[in-house]
This record gives sequence, structure tokens and C-alpha cells, in this order.
Amino acid sequence: HDGFCQWFTDTTDFSIVNSSVKKDIVDFLQKGCDNNKIGLGVYLSPWDMNQRDRGLWNTAEYNRYFLAQLNELLTRYGRVDEVWFDGACGDYEIWKAVPSYRPDTWYDFIESAQPHAVFRMYDPYFFATEEKWEEIKAGKAKLEWRGKAVRWVGNEEGKSRTDEWSVQPVFDRAIAENATFPDLGQEKYYQNAVGAVWYPLEVNTTILNQWFWNAGTSSTKRLSELVEIFYNSIGNNGVLLLNVSPDSNGLIPEDQLQRLMEFKAFMERTFNTNLAIRATIHATSETLNHKADSILDNNKMTYWTTDGGWSINNSNASIIFDLGQARTFNNVLVQEYIREGQRVAEWSFDAWIGDSWQELVHHKTIGYKNIKRFQICTTDRVRLNILRSWDNPMICNFGLYLSNISEEVAEVNDIVQKGPEPDDVDPGELLSGLFYTYYSGGIQSAALIESIVSVKPVKAGIIEAFDVQPTQESIGYSISYKGYIRVSSDGIYTFRLESANGSVLYLGEKLCVDNDEPHEIKAIERKIELKSGYYPIKVLYTSFRHKGMLKVSWSCPGFVMKEIEAYNLWHKG
Repeated sequence: HDGFCQWFTDTTDFSIVNSSVKKDIVDFLQKGCDNNKIGLGVYLSPWDMNQRDRGLWNTAEYNRYFLAQLNELLTRYGRVDEVWFDGACGDYEIWKAVPSYRPDTWYDFIESAQPHAVFRMYDPYFFATEEKWEEIKAGKAKLEWRGKAVRWVGNEEGKSRTDEWSVQPVFDRAIAENATFPDLGQEKYYQNAVGAVWYPLEVNTTILNQWFWNAGTSSTKRLSELVEIFYNSIGNNGVLLLNVSPDSNGLIPEDQLQRLMEFKAFMERTFNTNLAIRATIHATSETLNHKADSILDNNKMTYWTTDGGWSINNSNASIIFDLGQARTFNNVLVQEYIREGQRVAEWSFDAWIGDSWQELVHHKTIGYKNIKRFQICTTDRVRLNILRSWDNPMICNFGLYLSNISEEVAEVNDIVQKGPEPDDVDPGELLSGLFYTYYSGGIQSAALIESIVSVKPVKAGIIEAFDVQPTQESIGYSISYKGYIRVSSDGIYTFRLESANGSVLYLGEKLCVDNDEPHEIKAIERKIELKSGYYPIKVLYTSFRHKGMLKVSWSCPGFVMKEIEAYNLWHKG
């Protein structure tokens, strides 16, 4: 959101043209994608914080400026398959429209310049004006939909809903905060819907613990975390946008590359061999041209479906796979023939154990691809049951797989960090309270507050303790706290950092608690071994997407967890 253009732009001097690099990164990316047969996607944030100080932000001219940048990206680099408009804008309340934005003009231009491209829409998206919406609800006007949008999952943590629908009922005039609903797409929303739209899922998250590489604060996610993200996205009727972050030299660090190769190895080891591929198949119903054998022919254009009519609440069908011999697996993969829509509304998967069927999976949605895990099972017979479907089910692929990942040491809060040495400071020079600096604007990462130009210091002073009261705003600001903390005795101290959005805590130069990046209220605890004395302490906090909330607490064998008291916080006079 800082407005820095990583391509050779004619719209602003705040770009890579005037950096020491002087290389068109988008051009390099496009050539790399072409050489590896990968589709090119571009990200352009509508919120350009650099234009705040240049007088263009939030004016009628700003939309022309933004369209000019979009024009460059979509006409200079060949085919573009996806355009991502971030919904963030810390200058306005989240989910509310920004007056200077004209998103319909952006979507029109994408349609004209790259008609095959999909795009992540800016929040909020309005289906119609208030007047036309009333006409649509009354049946006097037709619901219109651009039809090429991908649906943001509603968080940046790599999590998805238990059941993800590509078909979404339209029950509100705007797509905004409802994108975060935990039960979005469920049948109850059809009660007040004016129609439905095709709006498939995209999960976006990071390979690091934060969006941007930072030598002091970033760490790479464990393989087990990436595996969970895989099952929450590709394995749950979605696609995955996994962010990798270059370092200050413009290179992808080795730890990220290594984790990507481990991730690749996991997918290859797990999904290269379909243990159901030679099974004999028996279906309770099939059509002459779409027999059950089509499910295992490795052709995504063929599928099995049932014969005759279908009732969502009264019809069902089953397919039994005789594996020929005992097979051991812990994953089942099912795909619908998505060209005819997402139909299945409830399904289950059974294994023949002993002398009866044992249910291993029971869910609502399948969609383009669904992969479900369960305890390792050994059997020679399995059954797929379609229990509810909006129309005759169409299944184009089925698979059984055995997955395993290398054993890892999980991150646990009981690990004790060795803290820094106490500062050699004369207590007589210290005064009670902390220095604070208040900045206008929230950002993705609290760790960047002091080094980024897009947040501006507004006021500073002394504050009694860690508190968000220096500002009257409820959202869209940042604060730094600096001073000393007094540790009265040697011991192992647990520091607890609780916040909505990003926060980090340093003792001396050591990052001790990292609760960074946008999130709802979440607490992180870390144990640190400290000697008695005075330690420089710094806490950075940003309110970006959620209402501001910060609480800094500690405990040790001598006292239970509590907010750090004012009498233990000091600053140099």
C-alpha cells in the first residue's frame, strides 16, 4: 500500500526506476512465468499511501491515476490471468466504500484488456444501487454479475470453512463484511436471496509468519503448517495464493526455497499414486454415456452421473470400489464435473471394516476438488455415497492416497528463550512511564512502523503503561512504546502479547514475542530467562483491519499472569 511501483511506470517517480536496482520486476516475473508455463497474476493496491502527501489521494483525479497504472500492467506484459485488488484502506472504516474509488471502471478495463482474466474484487462490491436493489428484490429488475471474480476466503491465515461453496446466494446488496461469515454459502442464506452467483474460493496467505521479509522478525512456516494450508485451500474446493517474500537483496532466502521444495516433495509423495486406480466399480445408478468407470479414467472431461430424475431431499446414490486387494490409505479425493456446476450438498465415504461399513468422512460440499483426511485405514473395499445433491450428481475423479510428512519439532510455548543481559543503567536517572509515538495510519506489519514512510508520526509523549489511549480513533493507527522494564529477581518470565492486528515486543535488540500481521484478537506467550535488572523494552502495535486492542502481560513463579504494572516501567529523563 506504500504506492511504490515495481515496474517501469510513467505515472509516478516513486518507483523502481529511481531505485538503485533500475530493473522492471514485472517484466522479469512475466518472462519467468512464460518460461515455466505459469499464468501471470498482478497485484495492484487501490490504496496508495504515497499520494497522501502529494495531494492526489481521495480526489477525482486519483481514479484516472490508478487506471493509468492498471493500463500499464495489463497492456505491457502479455497475457495476464489474474488481477488482485486488495480490499485494505486504513484511511477509512473497513468494509466502507472509499469516495474516490471507481471500481466499475477498473473491472470494465480488465474486461477490455484481458477478457480471460479473473480478478479479486475490491471491498465492498455493490450489486446495484439502492433503488435498483429494491427493484431486484421486488422481481422488477434482473440480478447482474460480472462472473469472473474470485472470492477471498475472509482471512489471511490459510484457513477455510468446513464446507466451501463456489455457488453463493446473493442476500445482500454488497459483498463486504459478509465475505468473512463462517457459514457463507449455506442453504439458510437462500431464504432471503434474490439469486445466486458463481464465486469460487481463493485462499491467500504467506510462507513466512508475516507478509514481508524482515531480518529481525520473519520466520518460515513449518512444513506441517503448509500441509494444513494445502488441505484448507486446494483440498477444499479452492485455489492457493502462497506469498513468498524476497530479502533486501531481492532474492528469495534459502529457508523459504527449502520449505517450498519440502512442500513439493510432500505433494509428490502423497498424490503420485492413486491406490484406487485399478478398482472394479459398481454404482447404484449410471447412464449409458456416463458410466461409473469414467471416474477412474484420468480424463477430466468424462464423468459418472445417475439415470433419471433427481430430488435433492429424496434421491441418493452410491458407488462401491472393489480394490482387488487390501490397500492402506488416509486420504480420499473426490472431484465434481465443475463445468456443470457445484451440485453435491452432502456426501460420505465408507470403508468395509470386518463385516460392516464404517463411515470415515461425512461432509456437505465437494466442488472442483475435495481431499479429506482420516486415520490410516486398510481395506479392500470402499464406498462413496451421494446423500443430497441439487441435481443429478456428476463425479469426474476419485482417488485414495497415503500421506506422511517428516517428523518435526512443533513450536511450543514451553521452550525457554535466553534473554539479553540487563542494561547498565543508573536507576536514579530513570523516571516513571514510557515514551510513546503515535502514527496516523495502520499497516500490515507492526515491525515496520519505524522504518516505513507510509505512516506518519503525529504526536509523542510519556504514558504511564502500555495502553492504546493516546488516540481517539478506533481503527487505522500505529503506536510505538519505548523505555525500560524492571525485573526484580532472576527467573523465567512468561510474556503475553495480546492484540487485534499486529504487535511485537523486544527486550533490548531481541525480538521476544511476535504477534504480528493482521488478525482478530489473539494472544502469544513466550518464556524468557532473565536476570534481575533493567531491560530496554519496546512494543510496536498497529491497528489495521480491526478495532484497536493491545494488552501486554507477564508472569513468573512469584506471581500469576497480569498486565505489566506501571511501577515496573521507566524511561530515561
